[in-house]
Amino acid sequence: MSGPAPEVPGSSPRQRALKGARIVCAGSQTFDVTIRDMSEGGVKLKLGSPFAVPPTFTLVILNPNTGISDKRSCETRWQRGDQIGARFIEALPEKVAPVLQAPSLRRPPAVR
Repeated sequence: MSGPAPEVPGSSPRQRALKGARIVCAGSQTFDVTIRDMSEGGVKLKLGSPFAVPPTFTLVILNPNTGISDKRSCETRWQRGDQIGARFIEALPEKVAPVLQAPSLRRPPAVR
């Protein structure tokens, strides 16, 4: 009986996903894809129909709840039919939390 697969050093855990996304290639060609799993370092995609994915591309991750899309530069690592594995080329930009100010508890001066 075999145990769980050993962790690859430097890899981050993958999260299963089912999200819509779009591959944007040079020359403005776009292809709709589905994200099957994702980690900090990369993504596994299912293509709508098999096509030769370029070595580098931009992945636009759609978020229908907010209407905001994330763009990530990717490098194709492998392709098997309609599935590909890609790694993110650049790190995620740090998200800066907004500065919150406590409301003033003082009453405004009375108007005469």
